[in-house]
Amino acid sequence: MPRPYAKSPSRPLPPSPAAAIQTRAARRAAPTAGAAAAKVFAALARKTKYADPELVGHWPTIAGKPLAALCRPGRITGTKTGRTLEVIVESGGAAAETQMRADDLLIRVNRFLGPGAVNRLVIRQHGARAGASARGGQAGGPSEGPSSPLGKALSSFRSAVARRNGAP
Repeated sequence: MPRPYAKSPSRPLPPSPAAAIQTRAARRAAPTAGAAAAKVFAALARKTKYADPELVGHWPTIAGKPLAALCRPGRITGTKTGRTLEVIVESGGAAAETQMRADDLLIRVNRFLGPGAVNRLVIRQHGARAGASARGGQAGGPSEGPSSPLGKALSSFRSAVARRNGAP
């Protein structure tokens, strides 16, 4: 006996068991807050010309952990032929230690950024900011205070993280 749906053009034939069923690809997971924040802060750093985000992110590897605990990179100034990297320290002792290791640090920075990318280092001493860790891990950067655009953005970001972590 012939099948009724084989003669009817309005009804499609059922799929054979061997035919593969095509589905949509799985969606990617939402980006993490850290990745989204990194993009925002990298754009702010480029806009303010304060510090190269890649340099800041790899600073412990570039400088070495003992020296990275004493200092952090600041802005890169100058032209392509004669650029200067500001290295920010919090105390006179850290400045002296960093100055003694400046030649080695300059070689390591140029190994990371490319040959001749930085010609000299300038060591800037800034006192520890309130609430900053002993290493200076809280990046204050070019913020002129809480009323600056960067200060407002950082304040908003900190409060969002605190809310998310359940802090009052």
